This record gives sequence, C-alpha cells and structure tokens, in this order.
Amino acid sequence: MRFDHNFDDVKEAMNALYVIASLEGWPDILYQALDVTGENLGPTLNNNNISMIFFIIFIMVGSFFFLNFFTGVLFLKFMQAQ
Repeated sequence: MRFDHNFDDVKEAMNALYVIASLEGWPDILYQALDVTGENLGPTLNNNNISMIFFIIFIMVGSFFFLNFFTGVLFLKFMQAQ
C-alpha cells in the first residue's frame, strides 16, 4: 500500500515536504512516518520516534521562518511598487 505523500523518491519527498511546510495535512504524514520500520517490512505502531523531532524542527524552521519571511518580502516589494 502506498500513501498519498511518501518519501520514496525526490519528487514525492519534495511534495510531502511542501505539504508539511504549508501545515495542511501534516499530521497524517507524521503518523505515517512514525510507523516506518524498514524496506520490505510492514509498519509498526510508533516505531520511529526520531522522525517526530524532524517534523517539529522542519515546521518551526520551514513554516514559521521561511514562509513568513517569503511572505514579508513579497508584501514589502508590493508596498514599494505602489
């Protein structure tokens, strides 16, 4: 079974990271990442707790800093253009 968002290749991983950074649907990806075991093995409930730390750090840095910074720069340039 393949999920809608996964980290199997670069394209899918970038899509999953964009969903996480946009804060829409990131808990579903987090729960899937927590259950990861290994290649050709089935998921185990809450097996990979280290991925939770990655998600928290990525959300703090990716969403709150970079996306707000990007929005601020766009707003500043828009105000200068007016």
